[in-house]
Amino acid sequence: MVSAVTTSPSTGSEPEAPCCDPQLAAVTAERKRKRKESNRLSAQRSRARKQQQLDDLTNQVTALRARNGAMAAAAYDVERRCAAVQAENALLQAMNLELGERLQSLTELIQCMETAMYHQPQLLDANMYYY
Repeated sequence: MVSAVTTSPSTGSEPEAPCCDPQLAAVTAERKRKRKESNRLSAQRSRARKQQQLDDLTNQVTALRARNGAMAAAAYDVERRCAAVQAENALLQAMNLELGERLQSLTELIQCMETAMYHQPQLLDANMYYY
């Protein structure tokens, strides 16, 4: 015995239940209902996963923006401190140069005085008694 199976005009691939077997039609309708329910639940899970991924990415963007802001503030602070240290370093270098020149001048003065003292000892002896 050959059963007549036709295809549905809506999808072209689903067999229709023969018009004369109500039990077969009920089984087919139940399968169709279960498939629709399964597809609906699968789509719902898929949308929930996508929403979770979107929420995760949004949270990640927020965290990265906050981190970026903190790092920018820290970089600004470091640049400001670096400029202050460079200014202080320039001042200390100028002071070092000035003190080096004063030391050289005082050293030359001492050498000049020592030379004068050793070449004229009689002046030292005469001046010693006037104190």
